Amino acid sequence: MNKNMMTVSLALALAVTAHAQQEQAQRILRETGVTGGLVVHVGCGDGKLTAALRASEAFVVQGLDADVTKARENIRAAGVYGPVSVAPWSGGALPYADNLVRLLVIGDAQKLSRAEIERVLCPGGVAYSLHPASLIP
Repeated sequence: MNKNMMTVSLALALAVTAHAQQEQAQRILRETGVTGGLVVHVGCGDGKLTAALRASEAFVVQGLDADVTKARENIRAAGVYGPVSVAPWSGGALPYADNLVRLLVIGDAQKLSRAEIERVLCPGGVAYSLHPASLIP
């Protein structure tokens, strides 16, 4: 495979991944009915879904993970750093005031207690688990 074909293949793979993240974010927002406010993505990994969760200017999104280096790179590359940000977090109490979060997207539910989820969600706020993909009642 020559260099041009490798570049095209890589670009295509990145576009497919970005599209999949956009679709997942749209599905989460549709299922939860959230139309704005503070969205927190716990266990944000590479930050691509975190960036995609900012569906409009009505959203402020923050990702949390133990290592946020790759997430910061991807959020900057997506051009949304500022209204989308990430912070280091390795478990325990979430770094938010009570009743602040409108949507809590959880990649690893084992790191959060039910009490902590309920503490940070605002009235009418929603928690959504990625594994399995579902609303948390």
